[in-house]
Amino acid sequence: MFSKPGTYKAVGMFSTTHIISIFACLFLIVLAVVLTRNMKKQTYFTMLKVFSVVLTCLELFKIIWSIANGQTGLNAWMPLYFCSLFIYSLWLTWFKNKEIRDFGLSFIAMAGVIAGLAFIIFPTTSFNNYPIWHFQCLYSMLYHSTFVYSSIMLFRTKAVEINYKLSLKYIIFCLIFMILAIIINVNFNSNLMFLNNPSVIPIPILRTIYNFSHLLYTTIIMVVYMLMALVTGVYKIFSHSYKHKKLA
Repeated sequence: MFSKPGTYKAVGMFSTTHIISIFACLFLIVLAVVLTRNMKKQTYFTMLKVFSVVLTCLELFKIIWSIANGQTGLNAWMPLYFCSLFIYSLWLTWFKNKEIRDFGLSFIAMAGVIAGLAFIIFPTTSFNNYPIWHFQCLYSMLYHSTFVYSSIMLFRTKAVEINYKLSLKYIIFCLIFMILAIIINVNFNSNLMFLNNPSVIPIPILRTIYNFSHLLYTTIIMVVYMLMALVTGVYKIFSHSYKHKKLA
């Protein structure tokens, strides 16, 4: 469960074990939503606080484990990838000041389902290096399943008003961390948030773009991250349609 990379055969992308793990995560997410479908807004905020403590402890263990096993490069242990921002967003929900708290909620609302599911389907950083019962694989799937679940329950409990102001906060929140990642990447030759190069991203066109222009590649990745704010528009359309049918 805590073996070094390469000790045992890795799960591999879209292997039978990987496919089963995808369905297992989806089942657990749906089950959790069903069991907590009547959750109140205040209970939701309490749950986020619990998640912030638990996930932070697990992340710290992951960092210590990685460094102890010789993975000292920033790419291996620094929690500054797109989905890693979930942890920081959780801690912002502790603030009583609504304006500050909403920065954290904006990320959970607009990135949770898309980014969380994307990693569950493409867990390249863990499944290509470790067996399924390894801490890294189990933690990754738990982490991203929690991310998706938190986002779904945010909409169900209406913990925050989904509007264009929230979209702006999401963009600002992401930009702060992306600029920080770029500064670190430039100075330490790292690839945080995959802003430096495509690395293990399984999208060939990104490699083509990167070979054509490194700057264009970085710009596109930044835009893609921020485009998740479109969830506001999609939500508004469906919400308006639902209310219209209900009144009719």
